[in-house]
Amino acid sequence: MDEQLTFGELNEGDRFIAFPIPGDNQGHGGFKGIHYVFMKVQGPFGGDNSVKLSTGVLSRMSALMPVILVQ
Repeated sequence: MDEQLTFGELNEGDRFIAFPIPGDNQGHGGFKGIHYVFMKVQGPFGGDNSVKLSTGVLSRMSALMPVILVQ
């Protein structure tokens, strides 16, 4: 459950927490703030996307974004 993966390794429907990456100072929760739970989905952007479960907002994430799977 606490193994770090990348967004590209997740399956559609997987829930996850994204790690911040250099230059990412907002939006994903960061290490010291609130951690947002996302779900990997197919979306209007084409390819794999995510939705923030608390708000339903769609976003696109890099396949290399480090994440932790939430089960």
